[in-house]
Amino acid sequence: MSESVKYAETTLVKSPPPTGEHSRPAGALHLLGQSWKWLKWPVALGILVTLYIQNQQALARIAAAPKNWNFAFLAFGLLGCSSLITFTRWYLLVRGQGFAFRMRDAIRYGFVGLVMSYVSIGTAGGDLFKAFLLAKDQTSRRSVAVATVLLDRILGLLALFIVGVVATLLPHDFPDSPEVQANTLILWGGTLAGLTGLGFLLLPATTRWGWVQRLPNLPIVGHIIGELIHGVRLYQSQPLTLIAALGLSLVGHAGLITGFYFCAQCMQQPWIPNLTAHFYFMPNAELFGVLSMTPAGIGALEWAVKTAYVLLNPGVVTEEQAGVAGLSAALAFRVVSMAVAAIGATYYVSSRGEISAAVAEAEHESEMTAAAG
Repeated sequence: MSESVKYAETTLVKSPPPTGEHSRPAGALHLLGQSWKWLKWPVALGILVTLYIQNQQALARIAAAPKNWNFAFLAFGLLGCSSLITFTRWYLLVRGQGFAFRMRDAIRYGFVGLVMSYVSIGTAGGDLFKAFLLAKDQTSRRSVAVATVLLDRILGLLALFIVGVVATLLPHDFPDSPEVQANTLILWGGTLAGLTGLGFLLLPATTRWGWVQRLPNLPIVGHIIGELIHGVRLYQSQPLTLIAALGLSLVGHAGLITGFYFCAQCMQQPWIPNLTAHFYFMPNAELFGVLSMTPAGIGALEWAVKTAYVLLNPGVVTEEQAGVAGLSAALAFRVVSMAVAAIGATYYVSSRGEISAAVAEAEHESEMTAAAG
């Protein structure tokens, strides 16, 4: 197995405690990582409980009020289709590297990733399990197989930023506050940086630079870097693959955000931001969930949406009402998202043997690495 896969996989398993002068800081980080395995859910639920206590009476009224369930079913359909589009995006990236990979495996691993995101760190935690399962299927170039998962996540985030930027160009009535200006700056900065990076990735000259061609000669990691450079060249020879993957990302995220908007409509609040506003604030709210340390971003996403509703409130309702509307929409979105992820429970059960084998292999590689050191 390649060294990069060993490194990626050992992040999920217990490593032997370090010795020497760096043992205390490393030991503290190791203890924190082990402790977070048990603390992540209490923290996530603690945030939700805090939000509930702060808005208990208003949420009780919302729970008793009638709902428009047609919007909930529409949201479920959109989120389900958006998930399938996301799995198709990853399938294209993997096939673009010449791996033997079936669409049904992309769907199966994708749903497993959705389920596992609720036991991992952040909304991107399930990607690690997708990477393990894909790498386990390959007999060579495993580091490139793992890298397709990372590229898939990067393209997804880039598409989110682009969706937000498009919203800033549409007619809108966003308040001119420092927080809104900062949100806009993040969207434009992320979009420009991502498109620049994608442009360099597709530029054949980048892999012909002298210092890039010397990287495969480095000790230990040179072979891995050489594999990755070869993978970049494969994408450069078929740029339409990356362009199509980005296009699917845009469609998928448009469906996901529209699904969120339908969740908000389902709750029938006195005021909710329009669809353009949702396209504007949801990218950074989703990013906050990705970067959070809670399973599937639970608590973090809800707080971010509630804050966005308050900041975008034009004054037609009180700040409290705007916040409650945002929190109720986020909770409805969470329920629908979990219903979609529940589909993956069947795939998870059928893949438990593969997941256990992948984790066991990671543990074996970790022990071999420690013994060699």
